Amino acid sequence: MATLQGLSFPSLQAWSSVISFQNAFLTISTIGVLTALVSFFHKGKQDGIPELRGTIPYLSSTLLYMTDMRTFLDRARDMLRTSRIMSLKLGPETLYIIKGAENVATMFKTTTTRTSPVGQRRFILRIQKYLWGAVPADYAKFLNDTSGRAKVPLPGTENTPESKRYWRILNDKLHDYFAISSETNALVAVYQRELSKRLEQDFPTTEWTTIMVYAFLQKYMASAATTTLLGPRILTVNPDFHNVLWTFDRFVASLVWGLPKWLTPRAWKTRDRLHAAVHRYLYPAVGEFAWDSDSATADWEPVFGSRVNREVIRWMREDGFAPQTIAGAISILFIFGVNGNTTPVAGWMLMETIQRPELLDRIREEVMGTYVTDPKTGERLIDVQKLLALPLLQSVYTESMRLHVSMNVTREVVGPMSLEGHKLEIGALLQAPTEISHREESVWGVPGHPASEFWAERHIKYVERVDEKDGTVKLEPQFDMTGRQNDFFPYGGGAPVCPGRFFARQEMMLSLAILVSRFDIEFVEWTHMDGSPSERPAENNVEWAGGASVPPDRDMKIRWKRRW
Repeated sequence: MATLQGLSFPSLQAWSSVISFQNAFLTISTIGVLTALVSFFHKGKQDGIPELRGTIPYLSSTLLYMTDMRTFLDRARDMLRTSRIMSLKLGPETLYIIKGAENVATMFKTTTTRTSPVGQRRFILRIQKYLWGAVPADYAKFLNDTSGRAKVPLPGTENTPESKRYWRILNDKLHDYFAISSETNALVAVYQRELSKRLEQDFPTTEWTTIMVYAFLQKYMASAATTTLLGPRILTVNPDFHNVLWTFDRFVASLVWGLPKWLTPRAWKTRDRLHAAVHRYLYPAVGEFAWDSDSATADWEPVFGSRVNREVIRWMREDGFAPQTIAGAISILFIFGVNGNTTPVAGWMLMETIQRPELLDRIREEVMGTYVTDPKTGERLIDVQKLLALPLLQSVYTESMRLHVSMNVTREVVGPMSLEGHKLEIGALLQAPTEISHREESVWGVPGHPASEFWAERHIKYVERVDEKDGTVKLEPQFDMTGRQNDFFPYGGGAPVCPGRFFARQEMMLSLAILVSRFDIEFVEWTHMDGSPSERPAENNVEWAGGASVPPDRDMKIRWKRRW
């Protein structure tokens, strides 16, 4: 989901787990001095746009944004009740926060034009520098390429050689081998078999066993997805892979901000561990692989897995990217970019369903109608296209994404642009927080089911259908998002929309479908992440607010046994 194409601008809520009080105090003091200098020259509101201020002008809003995204979003939501745009000073930067379908649509629409007044380049470069860990020469390739990602270069860059159009090349690789249906279908077929195989190996009997839902998904779902995209060797050569991945997940925010190693040593160390794990997987296999064989163009093969992975590796090697850069790119594009976002939402889908026995039964009944028998192998498999059309399952997926994706979709104003009658400052940041738009009461709320709560049928309408057998009129459920498309953007939007969104959606829906159809499931209790009993159900973990998919802060203990 949150690949470099679907970038969010994360918070630093997780600072408390990675830096000492002394270091935090030093950092805040430094920010305070810089912000005070900026505020001295600041001339007030931007063209009448309401501005977020605090006890200490400009400093308070900066600190709130950087250290407590949860509270910041609550304050922004309150301000946006009377205006659909607000501003604040984020250190020396001007930041606009917007809401409303028209404003969001305008922000996304402009990214599809060659002379767009907004861009995303600046933030993707941060990903490449701090998360990929691109060496200077490789970072410079993207930094110096100003031709854009479209087929036709941007004005003034028409003479850029095609081989030096790095933004376009990477965009095309991800689109051609990840974002079209034929490629996605092939990957989803592998994923279904990989997850099913792991379940059959580890849960072969019809005896009741006890598991922790989210911990289970972090291992089994992530293993199947990683094998699908990268092949099985990544797990074989890295026995502690899951620990490395989910530890890294905690520190992404501080890395994106580029905080120095002396300030966040554990974050940088964890990033380097993930890169090292991928490097062990890539080398020496990259040099030994038959790149001119049929395997190199297969939908999937066991050395490097998916074709999109192979195509990115091939291109980067042939262009002379350093092994360090390649390992970092694969780490973020195909390991963290998928698992770090799909697993939390799938966890919420499963937990929301299990705690409602009636909903569990209804989802299971829907899913069982999608099973077919493979004529070649005799396997019982889900027909994924039928699965994607199930109205209740689609609604549960959409509702889980709506409530548990907290992403500040970010662009930079690079040309003349107006919103709500206000001219925006060139060079300013422009953000549309999903958590504000996705919880807008006037858009999503209905009597008895406020927008802040999960309701499985929020995205379903009932239409009359005549039964062909007996002629009776029945109400049939249909999935419906009419009129709300621009209020729902968990994958971003415009030209930089996440290219992995199709695989991610199918992976999450398929995971829920496989588990509820193959197991009888009983809720036991809510627990803390260490397994000790919890006094309350799971809630969104505030440390991930603003960062993308938000994991639960509690786990769910269940009993289950194989149904077949």
